[in-house]
Amino acid sequence: MKLHHISILALASSIASTSILANPGYASEVRINGNQLPVRTTVFKRTPISRNPVYQQPVAQVFRTTINLPAGQNIMTRLADNQTLVLNNGETKAAKLRVEQDVIANNGTVVIPVGAIINGEFIPVSGGSKFVARTLSSRGATVSMGAESALINDTKDPRETNTGSILTDAAIGAAGAAILSGVLGDRVISTEKILGGAAAGVIVGNTTAPQATVIEPKMSINVTTNRNLTFSQGGN
Repeated sequence: MKLHHISILALASSIASTSILANPGYASEVRINGNQLPVRTTVFKRTPISRNPVYQQPVAQVFRTTINLPAGQNIMTRLADNQTLVLNNGETKAAKLRVEQDVIANNGTVVIPVGAIINGEFIPVSGGSKFVARTLSSRGATVSMGAESALINDTKDPRETNTGSILTDAAIGAAGAAILSGVLGDRVISTEKILGGAAAGVIVGNTTAPQATVIEPKMSINVTTNRNLTFSQGGN
């Protein structure tokens, strides 16, 4: 009988232990033959394990690339102002040119778009004038630029083709006819000959007019770069 009680107690203890392990943190009770047996309950604290480790926000990689426009690149332009520009012989004058065709790099990127402004000046050279670029302004940015145009030939100043100049040239033409007639031994100089000489003077051109470079608004001006231009693409 004593052995029987010991077995019952062992069974109760085993049941209590199983209950504690199954539900840690809660009190349990065991009844044997209607008698309540005290059971000591041990509460085990679980250390919480984070299921969400610290997440590191990826850092965006921003790259800046550069595009080079080599020396010798042709840029088609016209006067930005829709007005005829007349440059006196030996005159230097600031001017703006407007890009008329997109300039595209080897990778297909438009580096100088239509409408970009080239700032510079016309300077005198032998036989006329040429444009020398200083800066390029496009898309809100301005960069230094080295480029120039070919020679723009000068001509008679159109501002001097007034009535007084024409009459002066006519008189010069008439005098030339008289001198020529005398050299040839023709002593009789008719009115027709004099008028013919005057007309010749007018046809030859405005003899007394100075040379000037005339640039019309629709005139195409080809500007060629004389050093590399570097453009940035992407990044900040």
